Amino acid sequence: MRTYFYLLFALPVLLFSQNNSKEHDYFIQFNTPQFAKKVNIDELFNHKAFKSFNRENSDFKLNDFISYINQSKPVVIHGNFTDSIAYYQMTFPLKDAKGLTNFIQNKVDKINTNTTDSIVDAIKIHSKYSVYSPKNNDYTLAWNNNNFIVYGLVENNYAQPKYAYDYSAEVDSAAVAYDEEYYEEEYEDAPIEVIEVEEVGVEEVEDIVLPPAPVQRPLEAVTDENWEDDEETDYDDDLYYNKWLADRENEVIQERREKQVKQEEQVALLFDNDFVFPSSDKINTKADISSWVDYQSVYGKMNSFYYLFRTFTPNQNTASYKNVVKGMNVDFYFENDKARMEQTIEYSESLAKVMGKIIDRKPNKNSYNYFPKETPLAYMSYHSSTEQVLKSYPEITEQILANLPFDQQDTEIITDLVSTIVDEEATATLFDGDFSMFLHSMEPYEYTYTGISYDEDYNQVKEEKTMTKTRPIFTMIMTSTHPTMGDKLLNLGVRKNVLVKEGNHYVVKEFTEVGKLALLKDGDVFVITNGLNYLNNGSKSDFSKQVKKELSKNYLYGNFEMQRFMKSMLMSENFGKDTEKMLKVSNQFKNIEFKSSNKIKGNKMKVEMEMNSNFSDKNIILQTLDLVDYLN
Repeated sequence: MRTYFYLLFALPVLLFSQNNSKEHDYFIQFNTPQFAKKVNIDELFNHKAFKSFNRENSDFKLNDFISYINQSKPVVIHGNFTDSIAYYQMTFPLKDAKGLTNFIQNKVDKINTNTTDSIVDAIKIHSKYSVYSPKNNDYTLAWNNNNFIVYGLVENNYAQPKYAYDYSAEVDSAAVAYDEEYYEEEYEDAPIEVIEVEEVGVEEVEDIVLPPAPVQRPLEAVTDENWEDDEETDYDDDLYYNKWLADRENEVIQERREKQVKQEEQVALLFDNDFVFPSSDKINTKADISSWVDYQSVYGKMNSFYYLFRTFTPNQNTASYKNVVKGMNVDFYFENDKARMEQTIEYSESLAKVMGKIIDRKPNKNSYNYFPKETPLAYMSYHSSTEQVLKSYPEITEQILANLPFDQQDTEIITDLVSTIVDEEATATLFDGDFSMFLHSMEPYEYTYTGISYDEDYNQVKEEKTMTKTRPIFTMIMTSTHPTMGDKLLNLGVRKNVLVKEGNHYVVKEFTEVGKLALLKDGDVFVITNGLNYLNNGSKSDFSKQVKKELSKNYLYGNFEMQRFMKSMLMSENFGKDTEKMLKVSNQFKNIEFKSSNKIKGNKMKVEMEMNSNFSDKNIILQTLDLVDYLN
């Protein structure tokens, strides 16, 4: 059963509004009503790609489970992993609670039939809900007439000791105050079976160590006299080791049981006062899948600076900081001919102004003179103001420093020191902020190396061997307005016998596996490439004009020609029996295009990504499942 729940969490194909307000660290909503307009849900989960889940003898029939779900309402995954009670919860709306109960009961009966364990699995039925915690898994299942949830507590690795678990606290907006009378009455009589294990003190736990490995004796040292002693010693070692394993297994079982009891306590808080379906006003109900992450809480607990200083008292007064990333939305849309993703990052008003200045940069027009003649297999062009980044260093780093054990006045000393040492305008001339990269082709080449073989007498013989390998042909372009640094670095390469001047460019003297690597400098433009013949030499092309048009509206723009790339690989490498599969993949998808506007609207920055299919006869999700089924 665990396999299926992992599948639900991972696959963006289970696309199943709400208004109550609760702080979550993350919130994912599968908008089934929206997606069902594009794809028949029953057809989706009866697809041949899921045949292993839908066999008659399958432990878990996926299409049966889906038949109990109310497809007119969304499915939600949410949780909190920074609070003292860290948890995850998956919530499914039900249309057939009785059918689901029978479905789970059948699984429980099958588990109990196939086990010799004295402890049996059991569904616990309460007045307002039913709950089941599989003895061999960490999660808890609970449901009433309208909703079904998968609930689990997770460890907060970054929590301070003084914020240790307090499982009597609330975990959701639907939670109610802890009712001691309820637990005394309900849980005393509840059919909970717990394995009796011996309590171990702290001192005893410290003494539990892995047994030492048996001493290995030379073969000649083993005699008839000591052979029996060795057998007895090995037998004692095995007994000790097996006992240690058994004790450890009992500890794990007991820990899981205790965890599930706590989970069931939290589940009771959710259901006893009428279950409230989780919701978030951050979610976009027009998307097929919409998700939101609280950047501040997640970043504050997971960045490396926080981990480094985790033993110190953290800064609790982070609300006074103005320049922060509030959150991030990621929305998915699935059409017949394409799949689209929109990522939106929300800044505080002051930080949004800073980021607006950074990305509002016009690319250096001279860089277009060395763009490729033809459309490459893949490319990405990024343009921002390095000078603005350096000038805005205090604002940009404010959120990074906010979670360290320093107050705001302390961090201001750090930022003032850096700003004083760094000359923003001069440093920015080393790299202005224009950067473009192109993948032109995949090229086969002969690679010679010294190998070792053996003659008839088994003596090693060194010989020169040759094999065919593939290397990428690429170009990187950046700009620097520093008046002398670029020329001085090139001259240094010549003086140190690393570079050789050839015409208007320099070549790395010793060729590497990347091929003939050339360096070219023309004014502010600096080019590194192993494919000079692919570039325009000081003039513009139709391709550069197309990209220039896109970069007039975006600070980031790129494209990956999936079909052309796959066919280029097929032409340069021999894939043997997998050639047919590679051809199928290359014909399925056309390209992936991505871009990000150079304007910030409503304090939000948006990144868009689109994957285009060569076909439009069915939804791209079904196309992808067809491809998966073919490849398997």
